Amino acid sequence: MKTIGKILCISFMLLSMSAWALKPVTIKGKVDFANKGLVRVYVYEDLITYKRTQIQQADIKEDSTFSLQIQIEETQLIELAYNMVAGTLFVEPEKTYQLHLSADTRFLPYIDATIMGGNLLVKFDHVDTAELNYKIARFDRYYDYFCINYGEFLYTNMTQEHYDSLVNMLKVRFPDNYNPLNYYSTYIHYRYAELDRMFYSKNKLKIYNQYLTDNYIHYNNIAYMEFFNNFFDKYLYGTSKYIEKSMLYNNINNKRNYYRLLDALGKDPILVNEVIREMVLIKGLGEIYDNDEFSQENILFLLNQMTNATKFVQHKQMAENQIKQLTKLRPGSVAPNFEVKDVYRVKVTLDDYKGKYVFIHFFATYNVESIREMLILKDMYAHLKDSLEIVSVMLDFEYSKLYHFVNEYKDFDWTFVHCDGNFAMIDSYDAYSLPMGVLIDAKGKIIACPTKSVSDGLLMQIYTLFPAMEEKNKLEK
Repeated sequence: MKTIGKILCISFMLLSMSAWALKPVTIKGKVDFANKGLVRVYVYEDLITYKRTQIQQADIKEDSTFSLQIQIEETQLIELAYNMVAGTLFVEPEKTYQLHLSADTRFLPYIDATIMGGNLLVKFDHVDTAELNYKIARFDRYYDYFCINYGEFLYTNMTQEHYDSLVNMLKVRFPDNYNPLNYYSTYIHYRYAELDRMFYSKNKLKIYNQYLTDNYIHYNNIAYMEFFNNFFDKYLYGTSKYIEKSMLYNNINNKRNYYRLLDALGKDPILVNEVIREMVLIKGLGEIYDNDEFSQENILFLLNQMTNATKFVQHKQMAENQIKQLTKLRPGSVAPNFEVKDVYRVKVTLDDYKGKYVFIHFFATYNVESIREMLILKDMYAHLKDSLEIVSVMLDFEYSKLYHFVNEYKDFDWTFVHCDGNFAMIDSYDAYSLPMGVLIDAKGKIIACPTKSVSDGLLMQIYTLFPAMEEKNKLEK
């Protein structure tokens, strides 16, 4: 176990030192559908929590071209985005990518474009059959066909002979020549591992011994981590026959000691590897966070304890991200600050409203329901404007629409602002579907996110914060 720890620590040190010498990755190309706006780049900070972070952006020029650079230490999957449509790209250190970006323009105006099925198509200007993206895309076409046609039978009545025959058909075309230092061969290997995981679902030890006992943890390989997450899905509380609920309850709710809990989990033969055991613990604590049997405060305490105690820098990042994901937008958490501009392009921040309750209302002119909500909110605001501020955030991508809207609805006498390309705000509030509201108290802490809709009791949710005004409202009615 110490050997594995040394390998991981030394590898990270070497990667960190080499990063200073690596040339940046260059990504450039043409956007078919736009001659303005931004191309944004996102990475996943880890593939347990899938915390997504923007690391770069570039203006699209009048001739529809763009160019940007990013610094990476090893091969990984990134996202390219325009407005709310996104596409993926595997990038390798020091390489240059010449791309062509296209999209179905019908989806571009919408904040919920991804939910509606919109995406960004990422194509290469020149086909290179030896290039990583080409090879993975080619493999995935065959692999996806296999899963669509045979996936449901892997869990049920497929014979060993039939399974071997089908998998071998894939392997003839795409041999499983596993090389842990090669991203593509590792990707192929763990896609086959996923098929085995489904077929041998009742024999976890067999799968563990075959795929998880070497000295390599492929933190940035999407196929490895998807296999890992599926293999250990709900493993901490429900799947493992070696982990007793009483032990979890005692170590989380009573002792709340990271070392004791990690040591107790080591009695499971599948968790003897300390590196894997700690990853499973990070994942598992996130999965049971909303289970009423366990203390949320203690789960966060254990994760925080892990950030200081772990020997593996990747796990420190995972634990920190897990804490952020579990507490994000929860009641009692601090509401993310933002900076946007009103109709006169005057800066507006959440901090401007400290000491008052705030209702943030995300809307768009194409979303009829969000405008209908404002028509109903109007009367409520007349009663509560001394105690409550409403900030309506327009998510149409054209700033000019804010001017037209405010002029059309002059009786909406609260603050209107425009997101104006502030995707950080959209991401920080998970404002990906409309209508959506966020209720914040006078100390800047979240009361509800999202709030109820008007039809489900939003007015009552707000009025109950101000009992005197609620009673006055009833009398007036």
